[in-house]
Amino acid sequence: FLTTGGNGGMNVYKYCYPSQRQTTDSEGRPKGVAGSVELLNSKVISSQPVVSFDWSPDKEGLAVLACLDQTVRIFICTKL
Repeated sequence: FLTTGGNGGMNVYKYCYPSQRQTTDSEGRPKGVAGSVELLNSKVISSQPVVSFDWSPDKEGLAVLACLDQTVRIFICTKL
């Protein structure tokens, strides 16, 4: 997944599922287990915040974004 920040930056993360999705607590009730998150890449794209971002449904890694500096940018993310 991807996050954008107010400084014009983008962070690409990978979510890793846990080996067990559910466990039981001391009272025998089921309890969910959270996975881990790994930062894959971080980049400042613009001097202004990114206000819109969308992945291409047809091409993996292709994305478009708009910033408050009145630009529309097309990006290709590799090694996803």
